[in-house]
Amino acid sequence: MSSLEIDLKNRERYEDIVKAISEFGRSVKETVFENLPGELSITYQRIREIYIQEINKGRVDQSHLIQLYANVPRAEELLRYLLFITVLFTGFKNLRNELIYKVVARNYERINQLLNNPKYSMANDISMALLNDYLSEGVKGEDIKEVNNAVHSFVYGLRRLTGAYGTTLLRWIPKFRDLDSFEKSLTMFYPIRANERRRRAIRTFIRWVSHETNLPVALGLLFRGVYRRYTMIADIYSTMVTIRSGAFLISTNDNTLRVINKIVAGRDSGVTIKIYEVKGIVRTVGRLSNDPIIYERGAFRIGHDYCSKLKCSECPINKVCMKLTWVDIK
Repeated sequence: MSSLEIDLKNRERYEDIVKAISEFGRSVKETVFENLPGELSITYQRIREIYIQEINKGRVDQSHLIQLYANVPRAEELLRYLLFITVLFTGFKNLRNELIYKVVARNYERINQLLNNPKYSMANDISMALLNDYLSEGVKGEDIKEVNNAVHSFVYGLRRLTGAYGTTLLRWIPKFRDLDSFEKSLTMFYPIRANERRRRAIRTFIRWVSHETNLPVALGLLFRGVYRRYTMIADIYSTMVTIRSGAFLISTNDNTLRVINKIVAGRDSGVTIKIYEVKGIVRTVGRLSNDPIIYERGAFRIGHDYCSKLKCSECPINKVCMKLTWVDIK
């Protein structure tokens, strides 16, 4: 069967593609955890060790597990650090996630003061330092007001959490039992704008703290398997891999058929598919994978490292991928 011979009845073939993407996703770490400052990297590893040890014992008492986490140095700081990064996502127009991770890590000593003692008076200097570092990497078109607004929003949310709510992220996050309420509650840390950039930032944080392979702190979601209902961000990389690999063919509906027809018709001349056209399909594939967080991680990393650069021969899903490389995702 050639890469373009599509048989929707052969569901097993497309399931194998989804499984391959998920297997790769499980084999790699979220990039943010690979770029943590040394002290926080140790904290991250220790929390994961505690989680695994307690899970292996059998039935887990959530309160006991959180107390064990609380005994780990910098546990609260790590959560604030991760949250701060996602809030910064809303402050940069030309967002490059990996560059944000590196810039924040390089400025960790300065940011650490804000994390432990959030004051509005510190926001301007930190915003300028982060922006200058970001621009030094050749990025253009950024606005200090946007960065400053993001940092101020983070300070507001953190002060509200510790003041009005009288709690910490480590105590607050595990209490949530459904994704919608968690996502809605997290908005207090982010600039007030109901746009896609903020939704993506919030869902990124949810992904980082609600899965056993990341930082397993959202225990109310994790223990109930609610993370399986996580809604994928469906960015350009995960969308690219889902479509080009043929994984999207596991989803059989009218929209899928329209996409198939478009791909077939454009084989010789090439075809462009807009992300918004297939966002629903990509998210459906994530849900059908039974672990959208793992699937998204695998699809993103494959898209970023291989598919976007047409490194098919090196790609970890090369043997099952349909290689619909004439499809361009915008």
